[in-house]
Formats: sequence, structure tokens, C-alpha cells
Amino acid sequence: MPIENRDLAAGTRLVARYKKQEHTATVVEGEEGGLRYRLEDGREFKSPSAAGSAVMGGVACNGWRFWSLAGEAEPAPPKKQRKAPAPKAAPKPAKREAKTQGFQRLPDEEGATEGTAKFFCDGCMEAFEAPVGDEPATCPKGHQPDGSPGESAV
Repeated sequence: MPIENRDLAAGTRLVARYKKQEHTATVVEGEEGGLRYRLEDGREFKSPSAAGSAVMGGVACNGWRFWSLAGEAEPAPPKKQRKAPAPKAAPKPAKREAKTQGFQRLPDEEGATEGTAKFFCDGCMEAFEAPVGDEPATCPKGHQPDGSPGESAV
């Protein structure tokens, strides 16, 4: 459990588990009235972070989260719960086969002149208008509905 009250007194024992081993540190009086953090092997550090970093082989850490006060019950790790099987997804609707060549009537007739419908030519990749009710024989650039170039294709 992280240390919340950072006003530690000399003699306070700190514990931490790292790589399945328990480590201890003791808060001791340092020079000039400051506190030091002494590890089991006798090394002393100016902060709990420096002491924790030493335990972790030089990896930086937040000592206030790394250490816990000795005697405080460590919270039990949460039990792993089995995930409920995900509900089966509804089958995806069949995809409409993409038209690779030819003309497609555009559903958005906005901007079309009255009495015309908008189409898209897959050959020149441009939209054009044709009279409503008529299937265009060619696009303005001469492409035919089957995708073949017309006589006046560019």
C-alpha cells in the first residue's frame, strides 16, 4: 500500500516486494537533522525513491508508491475472474459486390438539373448528368456502361 503520510519518524520500517523478494528499509536520523533511508545491507539514501531505485537495480521509481509501512496489511491481489464468453455477433450482411467498371447512379440528386439524374463513371472517375428514366449510353468522355472506351473516349 503506498505511503500517504510522508511525515515519517526515525525508526519507521518500510517494506516492499520486488521480483518475489521482500526488501526492508529503516528511516534513520541523518546529518543536519534530515532523514535517511537505510536498506538491509547498510546503504543509506536521501529519499525513499533513491532507496527503491537501488533495490530495483537503478531503475527509477516513485519511492512513496514502492514502499509500504511495515505492519500494514498488504491488500490481497484481485482474483482473476474468467471472462464470460462474448456473445456471438450477428452475421454480417452480405456485401454488395463492388462495381469495378461502368456507371453508378448516385443517390444524392442534389445539384442536378431538373429532369436529370446524377451518375458516376468508373472509367474517368467523374460524375455527370443524364435525363431521368434514361440509362446513359456513354459518359461525356465517351466511356460506355460496360467500362469499355467509347469511340470518343480520351
